[in-house]
Amino acid sequence: MPLKTRLYIGIAAALGAVLLASCLTWNRQFDEMARFLAYTSLACIASTMKVRLPRLQGTISVNSVFILMAVAQLSLSETLLLSFAATVVQCLWRPKTRPKLIRVLFNSSAVGISAALAYWTARAVPVEPQSLMALIPAATVFFVVDSGLVSGVLAMISNKTFLEVWRQCHLWAFPFYLAGAVVAGGICTASDTSGWRVSLLVLPLMYLIYSHYQIYVSSQTSSTPGLTPGVAE
Repeated sequence: MPLKTRLYIGIAAALGAVLLASCLTWNRQFDEMARFLAYTSLACIASTMKVRLPRLQGTISVNSVFILMAVAQLSLSETLLLSFAATVVQCLWRPKTRPKLIRVLFNSSAVGISAALAYWTARAVPVEPQSLMALIPAATVFFVVDSGLVSGVLAMISNKTFLEVWRQCHLWAFPFYLAGAVVAGGICTASDTSGWRVSLLVLPLMYLIYSHYQIYVSSQTSSTPGLTPGVAE
């Protein structure tokens, strides 16, 4: 791996670690431990529902829905912990190749950084964080930053430009993230009236979405192996 690529990965991993450590040190906030544990458990289960995209060397999973639910309803510390835990599970669950520690650290940091920026984006919009008007821009920021960080690595080690890599990510994954924002917004609205435990019912829905998306992607004709929008493997 070229030196500049190792530096890029190291800086991103360090930024993610510093962000998580600073939140847990100076902004530690766990308002509802039961809801946080439930959301984190669901996100980790959802992380095992991975879809391998054609022409892309990597996977996406339905855990983005639970990350967006955390963005809307949990604190920043809780959102980061959930994001890191879900990404580690996604990296380690039945990978195509044996995962390396630096890859797990980079992927989890990339998702953590993206989740933090999405969290701040949802609160920068002058509406409730759980509304679609906040979650759609938050999901867009989450996708752009996450796919951009990973695409940057792959652009360095491939013969493709950053824009070529990112366009592949955008083509296949962006609608998936927008759909996740809609689902997360609906669950958050329902939990406001019926209690957060209604969110436990979203997992069967996520499995249906995962199954549908897997069938759809499998039906596409794959060509040259390429790059990744979410977690690299």
